[in-house]
Amino acid sequence: MEIIIYIIGGLLAGIATGLVGLSAATIIAPLFATILGVPVYAAIGIALASDVLASAISAGNYIRNKNIDIKSSLLLAICVIFFTVLGSYLSKDMNPYNLNGIINIFVLILGLRFIIYPVKNRAQSKVMKPGKLLIVQTIIWGAIIGMINGYFGAGGGLSILAVLTILLGYDLKRAIGTSVFIMTFTALVGASTHIIIGGTNLLPLIITCISAFIGANLSSIYANKIDEVTLNKVIGSFLVVYGILLIMVYYT
Repeated sequence: MEIIIYIIGGLLAGIATGLVGLSAATIIAPLFATILGVPVYAAIGIALASDVLASAISAGNYIRNKNIDIKSSLLLAICVIFFTVLGSYLSKDMNPYNLNGIINIFVLILGLRFIIYPVKNRAQSKVMKPGKLLIVQTIIWGAIIGMINGYFGAGGGLSILAVLTILLGYDLKRAIGTSVFIMTFTALVGASTHIIIGGTNLLPLIITCISAFIGANLSSIYANKIDEVTLNKVIGSFLVVYGILLIMVYYT
């Protein structure tokens, strides 16, 4: 029974990562901690480790389709990675589920955003040029996202996606590709910190990582083939349904 949950959790997390840029920890950590009784800190470590492979294979598929732009988001990536390490260390004696309600509501709102106000293809335009205000905003959001990602183990992917599309002006596919590329490194440093401090269980770690890798590969290939309009609808619908389910579970 536990192995089945490892596989299902990994597959769903991988699909969410490749399709939406959602952190695998958003699905795996609460699932393992709630149903299997895995210690929260260890569950987040396993989830982040799964994120590494899922994000890496997703990023590879987006790179092959030229849907990535790390140069314009380098400052954001550096801030997120640095504060992920800090957040991972500080969270060792805290309860990361204090942020559950905020993350769940954020998922729902972002899903509605993609349905009501879809991200249009900006193929003919350029990413916003950096100015002092934009640089300050990028640093602030990078710090916030990194702390949330390190502390809670989740929320980083969607938060990066939101900053790239809303603040920096990325088109949707390029934003997802860049987001999962950044997540590969944030997940790596976050997982390393959690596993070194809290330890882990090799069986769920291996099974979940492999399952997430498979799910992310399939979903990222699909995401790169469909058009922007369909992708907006798929992502928006996924996030709305998932956000509602998270809120229902959290408040019941």
